[in-house]
Amino acid sequence: MNPNKTLYRVSILTGSLLVIAALSNILNLNNIFIAINTGDISKHFASSILIDVAFSGVLLLLLGTWLLFLSGELRALRRKARQQGIVVGLALIIFGGGFWFKFPRSLQLPFFLLIGLLLLLPLLIFYRKFKN
Repeated sequence: MNPNKTLYRVSILTGSLLVIAALSNILNLNNIFIAINTGDISKHFASSILIDVAFSGVLLLLLGTWLLFLSGELRALRRKARQQGIVVGLALIIFGGGFWFKFPRSLQLPFFLLIGLLLLLPLLIFYRKFKN
């Protein structure tokens, strides 16, 4: 197994999945507007919820894009890229796993947990291959 190609492909895949999740989140803004108009979301909290959902979509897009840019550095086996990948992978695992434990019926949370594992495991397996 070639660590260069594996890490490159995994980072491209995880970055792409996060970009797709961001686009899905942005497309679901219409559901927030419907919930506000039907009264499912209190008018008092509507602006805060709308801002939070939009901001989470933007952050997902940035995180996915970051991984896409980082993929070349991971292919070159750079330590700083490995460190960044580990931070992103752990954050996704903690977020997905922690909230899935609290809200087990949510389907997107195990998705984030799996994306984090997909990114983190090869980084740990090929840990010793990284150089400057």
